[in-house]
Amino acid sequence: MIARPTSIWDLWVLRALDPDAQPGDVAALRESRRLQSGWEMAACERLLAGDPRSVGPGRRLLERRPELKSGLILTLHLGPYQFVLEPFVAAGLTLTVVLNRAAEQRLRPVAENLLQRLGHRGRLNWLVVEDPAAGRHLLRALRDGGPVLAFADGNQGHDGLAGTRRRGVPYRLPGREIRVRTGLGRVICRTGCPVHPVRVRWQDDGQTVDWSALPTQRWGRQDDPVAVTRLLFDWVFTEVAAEPQQWSFWDMLGETAAGFAPASGGREVPPGLQADYRRAFLICLARASATIVLEMETSLEIWPGDVLADLGADRFYSAEGLTRADLALLNDRPSLQKLLIVRGRDWVAYHGLRLCLLGLARMSGEAHGA
Repeated sequence: MIARPTSIWDLWVLRALDPDAQPGDVAALRESRRLQSGWEMAACERLLAGDPRSVGPGRRLLERRPELKSGLILTLHLGPYQFVLEPFVAAGLTLTVVLNRAAEQRLRPVAENLLQRLGHRGRLNWLVVEDPAAGRHLLRALRDGGPVLAFADGNQGHDGLAGTRRRGVPYRLPGREIRVRTGLGRVICRTGCPVHPVRVRWQDDGQTVDWSALPTQRWGRQDDPVAVTRLLFDWVFTEVAAEPQQWSFWDMLGETAAGFAPASGGREVPPGLQADYRRAFLICLARASATIVLEMETSLEIWPGDVLADLGADRFYSAEGLTRADLALLNDRPSLQKLLIVRGRDWVAYHGLRLCLLGLARMSGEAHGA
């Protein structure tokens, strides 16, 4: 089998948790995930054949901790996280599962088919966060007293991870800042519901699943939802850091990076000054293109997906069609005149000005006659 090369994007995502990560670490994580996919398939086959070793510890946990049958069960995409559903349905309960539409379409048919074949008495009630009524249904489910399961690291609502970038609150990781949703924190504080953090993960034999539940937590209207949210993510990333190769939701770190969020501490020219910058740039372009050069202020790269990466500030923008060849040209400190000859006026008036407004480039030189 030919090894797939490590992408710079995958390495950048991993460095959110491990700033010193190298390409080999990405390859090791990828190989571990491949092995665990095989473990999950084998565990499901054993379960259907009457071997409950993967879910037995979860069933015993529910027997020892009957309080888990009511309130909010928080889990995360770690190990065979799908198995967290099984003990509740095996006990004859109706479990409400909160997740996004893409996850529901992926998990629901697999989970319902497995639980039906096992002949369990309980059932699953799926609550999709993109549904405009999801918040109301979630409050009702919690107030009705049945168990509700949510993925604490899901980190999105009706407008997805893009909405998290726009409206989330900052959360600091070892390698960078991300944005996190406060929706669950607000629900927890508003309802005062019991919160049960539960996680599963593989042991080294690839057959045994370790189940763990922290003591039940409670918060109320007197508590700050933002502080509660940060506590929940402290738990999430403590678990992830312990077994990073078992986490299945690495995309969350890239897609909610604060570097993608509007107005989050980049180099951009303040809005009040942008008109002056635009006017100065166009005057220099028209009257002093031979003596004014465009000078890059930082190290830039073009990443897959039309992403312009500012490596100096760890921020990201749409490349808007800018190419690696364009960056090579810009890194040579070209005059505006050279850019006009090589790329044309429309290109310079758009990309040159945009780079200056983003604070990624500046004009320098003598503007004789401008």
